[in-house]
Amino acid sequence: MAKSLKSYIEDSRSLIDKALDKYLPEIDHEPKTIHRAIRYSVFSGGKRIRPIIVLEACKTCMPRRHHFADALVIASAIEMVHTYSLIHDDLPSMDDDDYRRGKPTVHKKFGEANAILAGDALLTLAFNVISKCLDARTGFTAVKKLSEAIGTYGMVGGQAMDISFKNKRISAFTQKRINNLKTAKLFEVSAKLGAIAAGTSDKKIRAMAEFGESVGSAFQLVDDIMDSDNFSTPSLEALKIRALAGDATIKAISALEVFGSDADRLREIADFMLKRRI
Repeated sequence: MAKSLKSYIEDSRSLIDKALDKYLPEIDHEPKTIHRAIRYSVFSGGKRIRPIIVLEACKTCMPRRHHFADALVIASAIEMVHTYSLIHDDLPSMDDDDYRRGKPTVHKKFGEANAILAGDALLTLAFNVISKCLDARTGFTAVKKLSEAIGTYGMVGGQAMDISFKNKRISAFTQKRINNLKTAKLFEVSAKLGAIAAGTSDKKIRAMAEFGESVGSAFQLVDDIMDSDNFSTPSLEALKIRALAGDATIKAISALEVFGSDADRLREIADFMLKRRI
């Protein structure tokens, strides 16, 4: 019998956490404060959705093979990148948050300078792990695709736009652009690199990228609703956003048609991300 989604996520998180523990510096190695800050932020209770998508995209593209060591390397690197982005997003000069997942943010616990350095170190380590642990061809592709997704034409660009329009009324088109760059790009590259690690066809890589982009859009829209004051008693605007998130999820699931039943777990993940309450 197939595992429940809850059990699957728990098992996948455990696998990813073991890999991260192997790749991250030990806390008793100098500079100890930075290494403590890194481990504090990485092991702060995240659901590991992005790296799980890497692993499941790989398994979907090679369902009869269960060796996905390359995908696990990529998944670990993507979680490092994601964690770096959270550390920097929480800084006083950015979103200025004191808590994340019920715990003090890294800059509140270790100081702003150490938080910046911990984020920088995680971003650097992500590419170091890729370059050391993957063969030249897969490593080159992973570095190229990931750096494109998180630079000024991706995640960083989306964050820059978000800052520039903060507390201003913007069009739906601009908001969609921000969400795509800031959030969906990392989901897109997660699914894409999982497929690439599997060595599948260009057609299936494109389909997986479309899935990742669409499910990432839905994820950000749901976050927007949960961050609002109208989550329990939604406003008309919140209901519109929920409808958009539903449309994005339908698009994500439609992109998986080429994989047939092999993509059932990814369909479950997409549905979970739409309905989640954190």
